[in-house]
Amino acid sequence: MAVCPNCGAFNNDGSKFCTSCGGAIPAAQPAPQAAPQAAAQPAPQAAPQASVEIPNPQNQYWQQPAQQQPVPVQQPQAIPIVPAQPVYAQPITQPIQNKVKVKSNGFCTAGLVLSIIGLCTIGSTSLFGLIFSIIGLISASKKNQPGKGKAIAGIIISAIIVLGLGLTYAMAWNDIKDGFESGRISSPMDFIDVVDESSDRNSTDYQKMVKSITDESWIETNSGSYLVFEKGKNFKYYQSYADTSDYYYTGKYKLYIGQDAVNQITKNYKEYGVTESEIKDTISRSSRYKLSNFVFLVLENDGQWIGGKNLKDEEWETPYFGFLVKSSGQTVLDIANMNTAEYYMFVPEDDYDKTNTPVTTAATTEDEPVVTTEATTEATTEATTEATTAGTTADPNAETFGDSVTGTVTLTQGSWGVWNDADLSGDKYDGTAGRINLKTGTIINLCVFKQTYNDSSVKAVANALKNSAESQNSNADLKEITFGGYNAYEMSTRYSDGTNLSIFLFLDGNSKLHYITIEYKDSDVASYEMLKSTYKFN
Repeated sequence: MAVCPNCGAFNNDGSKFCTSCGGAIPAAQPAPQAAPQAAAQPAPQAAPQASVEIPNPQNQYWQQPAQQQPVPVQQPQAIPIVPAQPVYAQPITQPIQNKVKVKSNGFCTAGLVLSIIGLCTIGSTSLFGLIFSIIGLISASKKNQPGKGKAIAGIIISAIIVLGLGLTYAMAWNDIKDGFESGRISSPMDFIDVVDESSDRNSTDYQKMVKSITDESWIETNSGSYLVFEKGKNFKYYQSYADTSDYYYTGKYKLYIGQDAVNQITKNYKEYGVTESEIKDTISRSSRYKLSNFVFLVLENDGQWIGGKNLKDEEWETPYFGFLVKSSGQTVLDIANMNTAEYYMFVPEDDYDKTNTPVTTAATTEDEPVVTTEATTEATTEATTEATTAGTTADPNAETFGDSVTGTVTLTQGSWGVWNDADLSGDKYDGTAGRINLKTGTIINLCVFKQTYNDSSVKAVANALKNSAESQNSNADLKEITFGGYNAYEMSTRYSDGTNLSIFLFLDGNSKLHYITIEYKDSDVASYEMLKSTYKFN
């Protein structure tokens, strides 16, 4: 066996390297030979003496042997020490000791976990993840603890989320503020919904749809009313495209598109009773209707300007919903007034000018001077000036308005101008006529529907009007009266701004439904009495 000079381990003869430590094993040296045995070799003699002649009694001849050389004794040789080769594996010469595992820094781990949770919950824990990760990175660096990689990962993930949410919340701040003020945001999920909807509104497709509407001015094809979108989300809604000097509404507008529009109607305007399933059903009825071109427009009116004066002292809303569609190569804003259930078709101003003659209404007829009765010269002059400035004139004789289709009203007091109500226009009427008191703002409308009715359906309409008024104004009254010589229903209600509304419904001899309205303040009860006492229908 070969013995390793480095570690003392035994190896097979002929091994060049130790199987235990890998060190080189020197080649085996020949073992020193033992002295010859007595039988085979004479014992060593003492140092040679001088030659002595030995007598030969037998007289035998013999030859003196050659002088014998002394047998050299081989000295043991030192084992050469060969430099050890590179050690590839060191033998374990000591008992294995268990190593103590150092735990990762707790803040590093917590920061990464919170960052990942924030990634899955729209950033709800990301800010805490960022803070914990920073603390963990500093702490682990000082204490030389593991976990710095986790901290760095947590910082990157949470920082990206926090930055993204910061930009999103900044863009959605107005919607978030409105949500809290209106009471819509009452839970974390409501908050997320508002931010989600706001993000959708900032998408490219959404903004393109909004711009395609607000970059245009729109004219209603039947009534000629004129809706103008201005900077700062302001609007003006003129009664006539032909005259923009007076007779218009002002205020702010809100515009929603697609699913955002559906959410606004079904969540924030529940009182109108429009459901998402009803909207989807409407969309399914026409290939031109899609969720992507569904529109919800809210006009937040703050003024009704007539004769240079604002006749409204409170704000009110007029919501519309419908679709922006292409019809015969023309863009059409096909929407309905949710307050009156009237449908309108608006076209861009440029398209209207190309295909239509500018609207000319009685409101712009130059040969209708203002004439008043029961008024002082000063009041007459003032009313004339207001009507002239507005481009609107009163009736020629200041005695009656209306015709054989709508019936007539004798104007026995006040100064009156022609009124074209955009909400009472369209092909569903046989005829309409309207007037406004230039001093008090009282409005009278005479309408006759084309469709024929019976007594029970008229009563149903009256009850529906009452229910609708109660849902919006909390007080309404319905009674049967005689109006213009006919049995009629009168529905009365009072708005929160103090304006009174009375609607008269009756059937004429041709089963046509007459729909007559008056809006007036308490200070002008005289106009209400004038309508009831002077209305006539042949």
